[in-house]
Amino acid sequence: MALIALPTAPSADVIVLGLGAMGSHALWRLAARGVDVLGVEQFAPGHDRGGSHGQSRIIRTAYAEGAGYVPLAREAWRLWRELEHTSGTALLTRTGCLSIGPAGSRKTTAPLVSARTHNLACELLPAVELKARFPQFAVPDDHAAVYDPDAGHLRPERAIAAAVAAARAHGARVLTATAVVALTPDPVRPSVLLADGRRLTARRIVVAAGAWLRGLVPAVGRHLRIERRVVGWFPIAHDPAPYRDDAMPVFTGGDDTGERSWYGVPSLDGETVKLGLHRWPEIAEPVDLRRGHRPPDPADAARFSQAIPLALTGIDPTPSRMQTCMYDLTPDEHFVLGPHRDAPGLILLGGFSGHGFKFAPVIGDITTDLATTGTTPHPITAFNPHRFP
Repeated sequence: MALIALPTAPSADVIVLGLGAMGSHALWRLAARGVDVLGVEQFAPGHDRGGSHGQSRIIRTAYAEGAGYVPLAREAWRLWRELEHTSGTALLTRTGCLSIGPAGSRKTTAPLVSARTHNLACELLPAVELKARFPQFAVPDDHAAVYDPDAGHLRPERAIAAAVAAARAHGARVLTATAVVALTPDPVRPSVLLADGRRLTARRIVVAAGAWLRGLVPAVGRHLRIERRVVGWFPIAHDPAPYRDDAMPVFTGGDDTGERSWYGVPSLDGETVKLGLHRWPEIAEPVDLRRGHRPPDPADAARFSQAIPLALTGIDPTPSRMQTCMYDLTPDEHFVLGPHRDAPGLILLGGFSGHGFKFAPVIGDITTDLATTGTTPHPITAFNPHRFP
């Protein structure tokens, strides 16, 4: 193939590849700080081909995945409210969150560690108190829950649209329906080759391509696994009032083995409650990105019919509808965030599936720090892209 000469001037100071959860917010935060930034998206912002759709996402503060996430969660809350103010769009609803599991299991002890480390106002509810206060949940007598009041749900499609619109208002440029063929790392002038033959250059390129990071940057992408997941919406059997988000918290739950875990969001339509399976036997199906994730099937419905009685009361276990998405996961299921020695000029964002959406605006701020100064005051050591062998 003939070499394509680089343009004499860079296409932008920073290019952001992928405008899903992380890319859209990186675009906004970069533009808000006056950076000349160009966003490139192979589909359209808010699409359903990756992992940033599904009408709702949970935001929590007493973080079971590690106390180190709590400062990031707190800053994310502030930035979500800023984006709401900037866009005039409601994005975040506070409901509280219940983390439910066998008493003394990690499901209840891990959020308490975060709460105690950062002096968060959380409650440990034994089963009898939990059932009296929140009868919507199926709770065996040997279970308990941690109630985190600083929690709720986000609207992902709205949030991505709001971030892109805010970025454009600050001067960001956006290319949609534009696929990327290849990346050329370079410490001074990295570049990206588009499917239409154009080559774009910048001082830094932010790669926020979700599952597609695996093919674009093999140095990190080879450590990612891409898996299919399904969420479902389940009819409320009787009175919908107790299941609305002004009466019911978002929730996570799981068994004592760690092999089965789920999460859910109260009713946003007055008719259904959303449930997703985070871990469950035989759901970790690899995804071929050329074909995309398979649509839901009867086996998915059968798994949900097993899970609903473990999680909720008063809910029909047959989903009225289901939707698929993709997880991109690192081996330790923590994020990838920062530069990599084998990909100079690039800032890599990946591995956010399962618990990353809530952090999108603060990840955007961190990305802006790294792109403009090379460092950040936020705690990101745990997300070092070099931590894998």
